Amino acid sequence: MPRHQVLPADALAARERGMRSQCPAWRPALALAALAAAAVAGAADPSPTRVEIDLRQAGRTFVVDATFTAPVPPAVAWEVLTDFERMDTFVPNLADSRIVARDGNRLTILQHGIARFGPLAMRFESERLVTLAPPASIQSTQVRGSMEKLDSTTTFAPEGRGTRLAYHVEAIPGALFPDFVARSFLRHEIAEQFDAIVREMVRRHAAAAAPSRRDGLATPGPVANGAVAPRAAP
Repeated sequence: MPRHQVLPADALAARERGMRSQCPAWRPALALAALAAAAVAGAADPSPTRVEIDLRQAGRTFVVDATFTAPVPPAVAWEVLTDFERMDTFVPNLADSRIVARDGNRLTILQHGIARFGPLAMRFESERLVTLAPPASIQSTQVRGSMEKLDSTTTFAPEGRGTRLAYHVEAIPGALFPDFVARSFLRHEIAEQFDAIVREMVRRHAAAAAPSRRDGLATPGPVANGAVAPRAAP
């Protein structure tokens, strides 16, 4: 005969309650760890744009330095990274982005959206004071928002036929995520957003280089020696 005991339903329920009462502390921790592991696995795919990210922690503040190269002239890179009114059309997770105040090169930007990371989803909003120093740098300081602190500086430098960009950010996620999740979350967000931004830079650069068409005819385009040659319409 099989050596097992069949318990009544009420006895089984009592035994399960007893087992749960023996481990109240580690069950939530394990559940959170499982979520974090799933989130990291969900972000494992490499970004097509190679973004070099150095992330370190100083107390409660996460300090991130990211560098990458965009295959476009600095003017195109600057145009895209300062296009705050249309940023929600090409940056993942942004639902709305707009300029709410302007004073010369000082802008107040309001953005909100949903940041997704594996099975995690976080609604966020941010109002930032942005200072433009064309064509060299963009400085941003959060006035209010979901994070306790979010300050960043982006600098531009020509590199061959492209642009070398360096992004420095200091952030305190606060109670949004525990530290071990925040590290992976910040890496994922920065890599994903800059990959999308570079794609938009490349798209705009290609669109500007393509001949415009009017009434089915191509307008003249540049040739190697600086002269202008006509381009036939297909």
